[in-house]
Amino acid sequence: MMSENEMNETVDVKVGDVVKVTKGENKGDNAKVIAVYTNSVAVELNKLQKDGTLARTVLNHKEYELDKSE
Repeated sequence: MMSENEMNETVDVKVGDVVKVTKGENKGDNAKVIAVYTNSVAVELNKLQKDGTLARTVLNHKEYELDKSE
């Protein structure tokens, strides 16, 4: 169950923002937010897949930080 502090926290990212991945196999990469959910965000990484499209993944809010330089 979530604590009262966790329920009152708001997510400061919006679609189109650039975030820096801080955990996982893509740690250190920048990614563009394509969707914001309650507990996570969907992002598009700057990596091409074999079919030529950009790689996408879902990150928990604890796995990224907003990139202030963009």
